[in-house]
Amino acid sequence: MKIKDILNEKEEDWKQSSPDYKTKQVGFDPETGQYSWDVEYTPMISLDKHIVDAAEDFKKVTRKFPQDEKLEKLYKVFTGFKKAFRTHMNRKYAK
Repeated sequence: MKIKDILNEKEEDWKQSSPDYKTKQVGFDPETGQYSWDVEYTPMISLDKHIVDAAEDFKKVTRKFPQDEKLEKLYKVFTGFKKAFRTHMNRKYAK
C-alpha cells in the first residue's frame, strides 16, 4: 500500500485487523504524529468475558448460600460449560 493511499483513506473505515477485533482511526495529532484508534472486539471476545464474569458472580452466590444444594449443582454444570466453551474457543480459533 502506498503512503498516498493511506493518507486518503476515510477515518470511518473499519479495518479487520484480526479475527478478534477490528480498528478504526479516529484522530491524528499533527504536532506529535500520534494516531488515535477505536477498537471493536468481536462477539466471541465479549461472550467469553461475560461468561467469565458470570462464573465469578455465580461463585460469590454459592459462597453466600452454601446450604443450597441445587445452586451448587447448577454452579458445577456452569463451570463445566465454561471450561468446554473456552477449550473449544482455544482449539478452534486460537492463533
